[in-house]
Amino acid sequence: METANIKPSVIKKAAFVMAGLIVLIGLLIIGRDIFTNVEETSITSFAECAAAGYPIMESYPEQCRTPDGRLFVNEIATSSAPTISTSTPNTAKACKPTGCSGQICADEEMASTCEFREEYACYESAVCERQANGQCGWTETAELTSCLNQTRSGN
Repeated sequence: METANIKPSVIKKAAFVMAGLIVLIGLLIIGRDIFTNVEETSITSFAECAAAGYPIMESYPEQCRTPDGRLFVNEIATSSAPTISTSTPNTAKACKPTGCSGQICADEEMASTCEFREEYACYESAVCERQANGQCGWTETAELTSCLNQTRSGN
C-alpha cells in the first residue's frame, strides 16, 4: 500500500482551517443562544409575550408562556362603574369557583389550564359572588389583596 506524499505544510494549513471552522461554528451557536436569551428576558408582560409570537393558552384569563417557562396572564380590565342588571337575583345563576384550580369565579363551569400558580391558593378562602356590575367575581377583601400581592412579589 502506497502512502501519498503530502507536504507537512499542507497538512498544517488544512488542520488550521478545520480548527478555525470549528471555532466559528461554536461562536455562531453561542451568539444565537445569547441573543435569544436577551429577547426572552426582555419580555415582562402578557402583551409583550403575545407580540413576540409565543403561544397563548386558551384559558380564562388568557395566558402566554415564554420558552424559558415564564408565564404571563392577560389581566382582565374591570369597569369600576356599576351597571344595572336587568335580571332579578332569583333567576340569576349562583356564582361559584371554577376552572381546574378553582381560580375563576363564574356562574357556569369554565375550562382552564391545569397548572397551579401559588396565587391560586389565595382564592381558596376568597368569596366568589355576583358583583355590583352584575358579573361574577372575587370580592376584593384586604386579605385577598394582601395574599395576591405577596404571592406575585415572591415573598
